Amino acid sequence: MSATYTARQIVWSSKSLIPMALAMIAAGFDFYVPVSAFFLESRGLSLTDIFILESVLVASILVAEIPAGIIGDRFDRRRLVGAGFVFNAIAEILFAAGTNFSIYALSFVMSGLSIAMLTGVQDAYSLGDDADAKAVGAWGHLSALMLTAGVTGSVVGSALGSVDISLPALLSAAMAVVAAVCVAFLPKQNPKTHDKHPETSWISLKIGVKLLFTSPLLLYVAVGSSASFALFNAVYTLNQPLFAAQDVPIATWGVIAGAGQLLAAGYNYAAGRIEKRVGRKTALLLAMGYGAAGFCLMAVPHVLAVVSGFLLVVVGIHARGPITSAVTNKLIPAHRRATVLNVASSVGSLVGIVVNPLVGLGAEASTRLTVLAIGGVLLALTLTWIPIANRYLEADEDADMSEAHVS
Repeated sequence: MSATYTARQIVWSSKSLIPMALAMIAAGFDFYVPVSAFFLESRGLSLTDIFILESVLVASILVAEIPAGIIGDRFDRRRLVGAGFVFNAIAEILFAAGTNFSIYALSFVMSGLSIAMLTGVQDAYSLGDDADAKAVGAWGHLSALMLTAGVTGSVVGSALGSVDISLPALLSAAMAVVAAVCVAFLPKQNPKTHDKHPETSWISLKIGVKLLFTSPLLLYVAVGSSASFALFNAVYTLNQPLFAAQDVPIATWGVIAGAGQLLAAGYNYAAGRIEKRVGRKTALLLAMGYGAAGFCLMAVPHVLAVVSGFLLVVVGIHARGPITSAVTNKLIPAHRRATVLNVASSVGSLVGIVVNPLVGLGAEASTRLTVLAIGGVLLALTLTWIPIANRYLEADEDADMSEAHVS
């Protein structure tokens, strides 16, 4: 049985993963993404406003994420996942109906609360206790499904946006409602506890923080991934003025974004095989390297360089996910997974709150210099991964091989 078939079997034979897969497909239809900056500018916002909204998003994630993780490790995770998708639907409705900065700020707050409820908890709910064995294949398959849906969303969204810039946002809101309905069919999943006397939430939090900060490998993978998300995610706004500067027609923006999502879907579909061939250290190195190279290419004032760079960044964004999930799931005990992952993401969110307005101000001054600077920062993060992986990841894998040989 091939690795790809195994991943498909894991997803479509699970009562937990089938509703999740359907919800992720529906949520993947983000029709407004290819024209989001132009849509917000049509409502009176500037590039700086847009990146301030990104900081509002990150701040709301920061406030809610750790409590969500603690709740997810102590109570029925289904309810938190369901609430997360409902909040996302509300956010998308506000986004489509917004007319000023205040409404969009509320939309981004709701979106941040949704992300906080799903980060860590969604991973912990879907994969259960044997997450490490299933993480790369299952999440690669789920990511591929979501990205494939995104291809249709991108192509249709940019075509609709060239007719009426409001239509993509309206259709995205409708699909977010469908996603919320899908997760209503998730079965209950109460986390397992290992103690006769359950811990208090404060003790759970302290143990989670200690576990995170005493593992250099976990700290780098979890926090570094969260901190770099703000930089990677900026590509979906910064590409639009760069495409416009190269006279790329708006109707083709979604086709280009769709091509990037297809490349990412194909890459993630083969994530398990890639990891086995090159190892986890090199797999994550490649993912980060795609982003660094892509942003640097986008700074070149030529249509082929800008488009190629954008495609590389999109692949890099999504290629990191299955690998980082596998590493963190291996290092974190199942009954503490949601708490530790959310603590890690919160630390990264602090970086994002500061970074987003700086990216916005930089983009107002020079979009090309901004993407070049982002490429440089990602390159530095990529290079720092090498010594950490050499020291901690390889030692951990060698220990696993030794244990397997003894057994």
